[in-house]
Amino acid sequence: MVNLKTVYCFTVVTACLLANTVCSAQSDTAEYRQAMARAVRNAAERVLPSIVSIEVIGVAEVAGGGNRQSEVAQDAPSCGIVVDAEGYIVASDIIVRRPSASILVVLPDATRLAATLVARDYHRGLVMLRVDTKSPLAPIELAEAVNTPIGSTVVAIGRYGGDRSPMVSSGILSATGRLEGTMLQSDARVSPSFYGGPLVDLYGNVIGVLVPAVAEGGAPDDTSWYDSGIAFAVPSPVLANKLPRLRAGEDIRKGLIGIVPKAKDPYAEDTELAAVRSRSPAEKSGIQPGDSVVAIGGDPVRMFQQIKQALGPYDAGESIEITLRRNGETRTVNVTLAESIPPLSPQRLGVWLTEEPRDDAEDATDEAAKQPKVVVRAVVPDTAAEGKLNPGDAIKQINQTEITDVATAGQTMITAVADEELTLTIERDGEPLEIKLTPTSIAGPTLKKTIDQWSGEPPENPWDVQELRLPDVPNLAAYVAPKPETIAADDGLALLVLLLPPDTRDPQKALQGWRDAAGKAGVVVCAVCSEDEQRWQQKEIDVVSRMATLMAQRVPVLVSAVAANGAIKDTAASAADSMVIAMALSDRKNFAGIAVSANAKPPAVRLRENEPDRALEIMLPIESLDNGPTWLAPLATAGYPISLGGETEIDDLLRWVRLLQTI
Repeated sequence: MVNLKTVYCFTVVTACLLANTVCSAQSDTAEYRQAMARAVRNAAERVLPSIVSIEVIGVAEVAGGGNRQSEVAQDAPSCGIVVDAEGYIVASDIIVRRPSASILVVLPDATRLAATLVARDYHRGLVMLRVDTKSPLAPIELAEAVNTPIGSTVVAIGRYGGDRSPMVSSGILSATGRLEGTMLQSDARVSPSFYGGPLVDLYGNVIGVLVPAVAEGGAPDDTSWYDSGIAFAVPSPVLANKLPRLRAGEDIRKGLIGIVPKAKDPYAEDTELAAVRSRSPAEKSGIQPGDSVVAIGGDPVRMFQQIKQALGPYDAGESIEITLRRNGETRTVNVTLAESIPPLSPQRLGVWLTEEPRDDAEDATDEAAKQPKVVVRAVVPDTAAEGKLNPGDAIKQINQTEITDVATAGQTMITAVADEELTLTIERDGEPLEIKLTPTSIAGPTLKKTIDQWSGEPPENPWDVQELRLPDVPNLAAYVAPKPETIAADDGLALLVLLLPPDTRDPQKALQGWRDAAGKAGVVVCAVCSEDEQRWQQKEIDVVSRMATLMAQRVPVLVSAVAANGAIKDTAASAADSMVIAMALSDRKNFAGIAVSANAKPPAVRLRENEPDRALEIMLPIESLDNGPTWLAPLATAGYPISLGGETEIDDLLRWVRLLQTI
């Protein structure tokens, strides 16, 4: 028989023990929090005497104000750190990205001093300022090495407002060597007021300087991730190394080399080069297409992402040793990186290429013989290839570049030199042959003719208009496409993602006028509505990208473009046109071309140079660049070919989209 008194006593004792354990745990937690608070406070107090506030006076308004760029530029003062007692201050370059009347530095004692710009580090987003001061300033001490382990607590520190109140945000050190080897990353939540301020460890050691930045393609501008829990900082040892150059008034820019990978996936174990940019440091040092990169600065590399990571920290004017493998032999070259490379001027042969297996591939023992051959499927009328190349020709080489796939052929033409004759080594009817021709620029009037296979009558089975939905987003969408059972693997279909004006809320109805033309042109059209009835939003860039990916999974397409109705003549521009520009410039991996109205208002996005491995073409319904908007000039300078559509109808736009897959 159980003794109830014993059970009761046991229960009381157990409850007391549990209560003591809980109290002890709560006490330990409270003590830990208090200790952490003291450590954070002590770390901040160690560096606060060297942190100044920076106010920018008279900033120029941003077109279409009210967006985040305007908020960052005008309403949020930032910080800086004193790096020299004589008045030298390092800050984020966000303070000079727009014209202003003056820059004021507010010292910890509330003294306001006018600052002059000494130099700018464009590579890392920093500026060197100088103020004239009667008494020495308290310079900050930069760590000689960042030994802080990943996962350690770090503290972002700044000042804000007229009383220069200290601002503190703690987090952990998430990673080093981010953004191609240039940045530290933490999960501290930082706003623009922190930019230019220090990132310190719990001992108050400055391990980095906070700057606005995002991963490539991650957002349309560098400040999009602020206060998101993703913060980047320039490592202190790197900044210390650059201080003498900045103090001497020397601007610093990222070092460029000019190599183009053959592999589409930067993480694939393949370092072979598909092309070398004309007049680039790589070309001057003797690097050639077909070379494989073995090591950068003595460190072995196995994938192109490692090459980018190794080259990322280097500035223009600095030299680096690169080890190559060519024809089975290893050689080393020294390359002096440049601050600029002549922009791309993509050229066109005028052929539709496909990859076909070699007749003897199954029996071949040589790896090269097992690779598919690149065959001319068709020739576009009125192009350089007409009368020179024939359907069935196998392209083996363009100048010195061996053509083993369609992507390599495309990259070779994107990096080709304008008006320069090319030598094509081909195989025709089993016999080798050399063909010389001069390609034409993609920029200029759009092609008015298409290949015979794409210029027939509408398909026998009319294309269907169907609803498209993503389960977690409210955007309505629909698409017009052939029935799956009627699609042949070699149809070479294209995809046009059509962003509708915000006041258009029925995508299926909007597609009715595109249905017959889409089927005739062989272009699948996906129409997408904005979430809001009055605007497109930055967050919807990811939504549209996901829809494009979903469409490519449902219907096999070889090329994709994104456009707005404004690309059609006599159609007014809308917010959709601006969204198309933001979309393409921030997510170029999904699209080969964009088409918008000449009256589109460009969004405030950071313009990056057009790149050979994901080149973008821009089409507007204008007759000449003289009729184009002023925002076209910087795009053309950055290597984006501008196609002139003239009085573009739906048929013209769809023909342009499908011809994007020709080379």
